[in-house]
Amino acid sequence: MTIEYDRLQDDVARGWNTWDTRSVLTQVLLPDALGLSFGLKEYYRGTSLRTAQIGRRTEGAESVTLGPHAYGGSYTETTLTWAGITIRVQTAHAGDDLVALVTPTANQPKSALLTVGVSYLWNRPGTVVREADRIRATAERTVEVFATTPHVDDPYCDIDGPYLALDLAQAVGISTGRPRTLAEIAELIATKATPATEHQEIVRDSISWNTIYEPSKSRVITGVSRLWNVGKRGGYALFCWDAFFNALLAAPNSKAVAYLNVVEMLRAVTPEGFVPNVEQGTGRKTYDGSQPPVGSMTVLELYRRFGDRWFLEECFETLLSWNRWWWRVRRDGDLLCAGSTYFDPEYPSPQDIPRIHQHFGATCESGWDGHPVFDDVPFDQNKSLLAAHDVGLNSLYAVDCESLAEIADILGEPDAVTELRARHDTVVAAMETFWDETAGIYRSRRTDTGQLTERLSTMSFYPLLVGVGAERQGRMLAEHLLADDGFGGEWILPTSPRNEKIELKDTSYWELRAWPPVNFLVYLGLRRAGEKDAAAWLAEGSERLVLKEWREHRHIHENYSSVHGAACDKPNSEPFQTWGALLSLIVLMERGEVTLFDDERWQG
Repeated sequence: MTIEYDRLQDDVARGWNTWDTRSVLTQVLLPDALGLSFGLKEYYRGTSLRTAQIGRRTEGAESVTLGPHAYGGSYTETTLTWAGITIRVQTAHAGDDLVALVTPTANQPKSALLTVGVSYLWNRPGTVVREADRIRATAERTVEVFATTPHVDDPYCDIDGPYLALDLAQAVGISTGRPRTLAEIAELIATKATPATEHQEIVRDSISWNTIYEPSKSRVITGVSRLWNVGKRGGYALFCWDAFFNALLAAPNSKAVAYLNVVEMLRAVTPEGFVPNVEQGTGRKTYDGSQPPVGSMTVLELYRRFGDRWFLEECFETLLSWNRWWWRVRRDGDLLCAGSTYFDPEYPSPQDIPRIHQHFGATCESGWDGHPVFDDVPFDQNKSLLAAHDVGLNSLYAVDCESLAEIADILGEPDAVTELRARHDTVVAAMETFWDETAGIYRSRRTDTGQLTERLSTMSFYPLLVGVGAERQGRMLAEHLLADDGFGGEWILPTSPRNEKIELKDTSYWELRAWPPVNFLVYLGLRRAGEKDAAAWLAEGSERLVLKEWREHRHIHENYSSVHGAACDKPNSEPFQTWGALLSLIVLMERGEVTLFDDERWQG
């Protein structure tokens, strides 16, 4: 562990921000852990709303639209509708103070109350008392909370601890530090909103709304979705390759947040030396398997952008142990197979029932949980492996070896360089067996029968990421990627070709869906292959896909329909999931507004 990283965490975990994953309407002051929790009480049914989330689908749930969110929390904006009430909540920093402007735009006949609960979160020590129309909180420092309207004495607001209850007949202002007028607060709010283009907002807000404080280990992390952190995951969840994509999304706006996404995921490394699929607040880790190795590629790219040698030193040993684990545990011959190794969970979870040492768990290691491309591939119980050399996994592993060898070279580790380059060359040479001359595309090959797998997926283009298939790429693109009955069309990229008959499952999690990380990896592959026209085509399609839901709902989805481009049609497609913004990152990279993967290797 490096001193530099610990200092970085300390620097990030300061000030007012939406640090509490339980509610987008809670502002928390770090390091004090003092929370201001905004809520509502309505009089038609006499009910209260204490927390707010985006994406809850229970009956009577609130509807949330997440507006702009500056890094560091200097400005946030949220619109909430619940029980016929609609409010817009804007917050901003005024030096070390917080100001908030709450504007009702729809109400009940009797005005709802805005409730402002004040407490020290996560069992941190402190004293909070209400004194008439203000609240005083005292721990190592004292913070006072004021409102622009008088406190309403309603004892039935369903709030634990001191609170202010404020009539919402008109706009209400909240401030800490000292009393401020409504006009003063409104002026402060107006000066903090920073204009940005749509794609800049998507990339920024996807990370800033999902970056939270994780109190069990006293750290700032970025989850994939606030809603996914709570409930069965116990307060937070770090998913493996999601975290590395989050780091790339954070890079244009915050080096610190980019670094913490990488380091906190790597610090979840298991005793066996691999980075697990997930680490979560219940204590659960997926000791049965990992996720695609995109870590070294990400770390090298962040080093190229920011130039911090200590960051490479922080990451190198874990990246190397992870790379070696793949080769030691998942190798069958000269190539890798996805797998799921048996273990007895210390924290039994219903989430593990369908996956440990089973077919589904092995598909999860590919990053394509249960995709139809694995339907004809059996799970080898003796080897704990899917009975196929996987084209996607091996392509990404070759890139991992290549990137990690370059990191080792920078750090002066010649033995590791030799080891990694040898593995890279072995895998790349063996990937020749993936070529299907008849179909004109790469596909996985069964290890039990020696036959190529029945189905195709967009992973068939991943060999371009490692420079494989230069003499064949024209045919692959013309006959498959760009073809309307293949992976082309208006809403791209489908994860299976459009001319492939697929029996739709109840969840349809992958079938007829487009996934942002898939677009991103294929885009990088096209750039490396020098296919500039195809890369531009994919950027244009990615823009079309992400802006449809953004302009209608300000949603950033986990996946999208490849039939009609919408995403809210599926209850399991998260409406504000970080990697949806990879679609916008593609656009910004294509336009030269973000410089990532711009060295010679990725320029064809």
